[in-house]
Amino acid sequence: MNATLRRVGALVDKDLMDLIKNPTMLVVLLMPIGFMLLFRLVIGDTAADAGLTGADLASVGGEIDKFLLGSGLCMSIGMVASMVLIYGIAEEKEKHTLRTLMLANVGAGEVAASKGGVTLLAVVAVGAACFFLAGGEPGLLPVYLALTALGAVPVVLISLVLGLASRDQMTAGFYSVPVLLLALVPTFGMASEAIKTAASFTPLGGVYDLLGLAYDGHLLSADALMPLAVTLAWAIAGAAVFAALYRRLARDN
Repeated sequence: MNATLRRVGALVDKDLMDLIKNPTMLVVLLMPIGFMLLFRLVIGDTAADAGLTGADLASVGGEIDKFLLGSGLCMSIGMVASMVLIYGIAEEKEKHTLRTLMLANVGAGEVAASKGGVTLLAVVAVGAACFFLAGGEPGLLPVYLALTALGAVPVVLISLVLGLASRDQMTAGFYSVPVLLLALVPTFGMASEAIKTAASFTPLGGVYDLLGLAYDGHLLSADALMPLAVTLAWAIAGAAVFAALYRRLARDN
């Protein structure tokens, strides 16, 4: 157990340094923050151009805030988790770093724990930046970060499997796009009720709805049961896919 913890700790240090030193990964971390800033400016300008002031602006302000906070959550998870993991693992496979680790008696589970943990930390950090850019109330931050971490779990697990399945970075790009698009589906829920209903059952649909309930102060109500069940179901499904495939994929590579 102590040897395993030491190896995982060493891998975490390595993965953190790789994340910081890799310009591509730094751009990936900055993308959700940049989009969040753009959203904030565009929506503010749209409200000003529409002449919304006083009571009219206040009437839609809550929905705008929830959209911005939800968009920040989805972009943080979708962009960071999918791109950092899938591209990162594919790059290591191209450079034969992953094979070297396996030959050095480092288990696939230890590699997965390190990369998953570092990615989860990066997701939460980027999510915190998006939260403040969206103008979130400080009291909502702990709940926001908890929901971000919870929503990231299935995306991280699936991205680990897709990263191991990627032959190279070109394949990684092909795999990361559907994960990213699926993560962003809840942000289009304002377009129509049909899209909103369908989006509620996507991997991040549950935490997106839970965030809206938390914003309205109803997180502990019965309305939260269905979104929570959807979120847990995706987390369990992600864990099942990971458990079923990661050993074989790691062995094949």
